[in-house]
Amino acid sequence: MNRFWQYLLGIEAASPGVTPPDDVRLEFASLPQGAAAVGAVLGALALIFLVWRLARWGRPDLSASRRVALAGLRLLTVAALGVMLIEPVLVFIRREQTPSRLAVILDDSESMRFSDPYTDASQAAAIAAKLGIESKDGKSPMDRLRESPRLGLVQKVLGANVEALAKGRDLFVYDLESAARPGGGDAARTRKLEDVEPKLAVSPLGDALRGVLSAHRGQPVAGLILATDGRSNAGEDPSRVVEAAARQKIPIFAIAAGADEGPRNIRLAELQVDPVVFARDPTTVSVVVEARGLRDADASVVLERRVNEGAWEPVGSQRVVLGEDGVLKRATFRIVPAVVGQYEYRARVEDAGPELTEDDNVAVAASRVVRRQIRALLIAGGPSPEVQFLRNALMRDQQVEFAGWLQHADPGFRQPGDRPIARLPNNDEELARYDALLLVDPDLRAMGAHWPEMIQKFVGKDGGGLIYVAGELFSQQLFEGGDSKSPGGDWTKILPVVRDPGLFRSDAEARLSSQNTYTLDLTPEGRGDPVFEFHPDPIRNRAVLTSLPGMYWSFPVTRARPGAVVLARHGDPRMANQNGRHVLLASQLYGPGRTVFIGFDSTYRWRYLGEDYFDGFWARLVDRVGRNKALGGRFPFLVNLDKSVYRVGDRVHASVRYSDPAALAEAAELVAELEAAGQPPESIRFEKSPEDPGLATAEFPAQQAGAYSLRVAPASATDLGGGGEARVSTTPFRVEPPRREIDEPALNRPLLADLARLTGGRVFELSDVDQLDAAIPTREVTRTIETRDELWDAPLLFGTIMAGLTVEWLLRKRYRLA
Repeated sequence: MNRFWQYLLGIEAASPGVTPPDDVRLEFASLPQGAAAVGAVLGALALIFLVWRLARWGRPDLSASRRVALAGLRLLTVAALGVMLIEPVLVFIRREQTPSRLAVILDDSESMRFSDPYTDASQAAAIAAKLGIESKDGKSPMDRLRESPRLGLVQKVLGANVEALAKGRDLFVYDLESAARPGGGDAARTRKLEDVEPKLAVSPLGDALRGVLSAHRGQPVAGLILATDGRSNAGEDPSRVVEAAARQKIPIFAIAAGADEGPRNIRLAELQVDPVVFARDPTTVSVVVEARGLRDADASVVLERRVNEGAWEPVGSQRVVLGEDGVLKRATFRIVPAVVGQYEYRARVEDAGPELTEDDNVAVAASRVVRRQIRALLIAGGPSPEVQFLRNALMRDQQVEFAGWLQHADPGFRQPGDRPIARLPNNDEELARYDALLLVDPDLRAMGAHWPEMIQKFVGKDGGGLIYVAGELFSQQLFEGGDSKSPGGDWTKILPVVRDPGLFRSDAEARLSSQNTYTLDLTPEGRGDPVFEFHPDPIRNRAVLTSLPGMYWSFPVTRARPGAVVLARHGDPRMANQNGRHVLLASQLYGPGRTVFIGFDSTYRWRYLGEDYFDGFWARLVDRVGRNKALGGRFPFLVNLDKSVYRVGDRVHASVRYSDPAALAEAAELVAELEAAGQPPESIRFEKSPEDPGLATAEFPAQQAGAYSLRVAPASATDLGGGGEARVSTTPFRVEPPRREIDEPALNRPLLADLARLTGGRVFELSDVDQLDAAIPTREVTRTIETRDELWDAPLLFGTIMAGLTVEWLLRKRYRLA
């Protein structure tokens, strides 16, 4: 079309370099349709008829040719005006090829840092070969595959195919954060695959899909590639967003990053050993392991030890069946150290199969083995036969370092003992040098007002042991509250028995005590307690117990204290009250220490049956109460939690395991509190296990994130708030906010399959990503560009109207019609 006609029609001249149109068509924007069109045609005919009639009515004598000329000019003007009213538009059509758009979303959440085990060796070898992974630094291709993070493998396989994918397509690379944000198209065009790093604590897959679909709405999109492990744990649900992709006919091609079994790892969480143990004393070494992705699998726990910088030697190995993710499993080894010195233990986990890393499969701990010698202090109110024989027995015992103090002795009297003392301890530090304190009917008033408080701290804080033997001289005044006003208050609360004020002995009971002998009636706990094990053969031991010589005097108490274990009661059924027969021997834990009450002072009579019976009983009893203090004041139980770290919503499973066989009966008598920073403590109840009498368990929810302390003490130490003297066992742990990226790292294949199925896409494994380009059929697309030029204001129409009106007016003047 030349410039002349472009000017007449009002068409803008094409810019230089613009290709000519492939097609041109004329459209009428306001052309009447239907009934309106019929009406317009009828109106046009009526207008033609009227114009012709007007031409005849003006001058009847006018020739036909002149009438036709005038009518024609009028109709031409009206026709030009009619063309303007129907708004003619000239449409120029150009067709051009343009690249389609291909959006790639890389999951950059924390779970993409993980490596997968690829437990099937043949499959792992095939994947490594397909990905082009070669041996390096002595590691096979399968080993390098198992060490590679998910995102690194995705970047490797996509990088090898990015050139083919970009051919005929505009490539946009997003991470989850940039995909969820509006805009960012220019950055996505220039972003490289290797620029994306795993850093997000959540995976908002739905938000990312929604953002990318919005950014490319109205554009030719060949598809959307989503490389992820399928863990969507924040933002919009991807299953809803995929409906928008289906409506826009945008297929989603998912790359499954990871293996179906997910990352596998076993961690040696802790190696638990007693820091100090006695030589030839059985001890337990516990190996705690934590596994992920290894449910119902098993592994070997191997324990070695080294004594005094010697060579490592094997102790043993155990198979451990692994459980749910994060659940702690325990392997225990019973060891009897024979040599005094420094022991080192090394544990490792083996045969767990492919796992995330083996760097956390080893743990080392140390323990010190000391000579089994208890430092005992005996304080007696008078030189009774019990005191004399007990003094000699302790001096003969090579496992006891004995010191004695006989009150009210003559000046210059040399006190007995392996290391005789010139005075009683005068403060807490001096008393803490001993492990066991034996009070045989002491005159506590003569000892000083500070002693009640010293005794409580010695047992409740330092873990010392206390044996109180009642006698006829001073025990009555002690339990009648004679020391309630002392700084230590009523210190008898640490004893395992209660004697109510005003308790007295009837005349009948006095006569029975002076005239008739009695024997001990051992309780079920007492019959199973090692302190009454006079012979290793149970049958012969029962014979010894029934043959022990009878005794006369006893000190009555009202009842045993709650939480105490009664080992023996009075053998005469007449010596009883409303709580049963009189308690004559009882034991309880008080903080880390132990107290024992003996309500009679004639165990020396057992010597008549055999001196070893008397000596053995006291050796075992002193060892019992002094053991904890000698070993550093530790508690006779271990508090264990089933996980190393909890998440909000988890349930905490706590257990208390008693290591002292004598304390098994006390396992359920525990007081516990759960304390969080800035919040009041909450009581926790431990229940004794019916299958294991030495185990007590509790369960409670982890409701809020933060630092917690589980504080446990025997029932005798009732004041856990810090106001009492008894020390308590404190186990700290943390509850962290939910981190689904870490807690649920396995591949979510069903979600990826749904996204691909609903949009007409496909799920690709890492090994067949090279087929991705062929699966996306769209490359360049034909884009039709229409340029519209409106002709209603064209100079041709305006000129026609003006020319028609002017010529008609001149002719009318010429023919004298105006």
